[in-house]
Amino acid sequence: MKWLRRVALIVVVLLLVSGLLYWFLPASLAVPFAASRAKGLVLDDLSGTLWDGRAGRVTGRDGRELGSATWRLGRDAILGRIHLDLHLEGRAGRFDGHLERTDPDAMHWTGIDFRLDAAALAGPALPPELIPMGVVDGQIPRADLQGNWPVALDADIHWRAAAIRTPEGDVALGGLALKAASVGGVLRATLADDGKGSLAVDAALAASPLGWRLDGKLVPRVADSALSHLIARFGPIGRNGSVNLQRKAGLAPANTP
Repeated sequence: MKWLRRVALIVVVLLLVSGLLYWFLPASLAVPFAASRAKGLVLDDLSGTLWDGRAGRVTGRDGRELGSATWRLGRDAILGRIHLDLHLEGRAGRFDGHLERTDPDAMHWTGIDFRLDAAALAGPALPPELIPMGVVDGQIPRADLQGNWPVALDADIHWRAAAIRTPEGDVALGGLALKAASVGGVLRATLADDGKGSLAVDAALAASPLGWRLDGKLVPRVADSALSHLIARFGPIGRNGSVNLQRKAGLAPANTP
């Protein structure tokens, strides 16, 4: 019977060591594996634990440095339940938010608050010769994503001192406000200017997984060649210099509920 007691003791010790390792799992061991699954972020200079840690340097897939990050992660992650508080801050801006994830295809974000340099918006979706300038800040109290689609959303985003550097010169847009909401899987958003820039912007978007619709108008307030070249990218210019935005694809929902 002695060998049986020894085996039982070894099992208990192994379970205890495994439990302690899981409870105090160093970030330097676990985070690189988790980040590799995220497919887009590289975290360096790690400290703390997987549950309460810090990354002194965070870079994106394109090598752009995003800053440093701190986080708190619920220990029930082993059961597939993600409860994450995230803070990211760098020269380009900051991001705060809380993530709940209990299903592989569903994410629930709350308390998102961010502020970033508009230049960070430059990417594949924007021609390289166009450089956004100014500051973008926003609050997203709630965002429920199902398969990366916002089935529920409440967002209020502002582009302050908005401007775009173009090959023809800088175009000052003043302030732009984007308000978005999603109910029942139908996303509706409006974009409008504050009346202080060189371009009057009034647009509405409605979208669902089956299609989308964009309606609006761009009307210049000043005669400027750089501005004319910029808005010509969105469609033919009318006699008064304006551009009508009328686009749709698929089974587009209406812009009004």
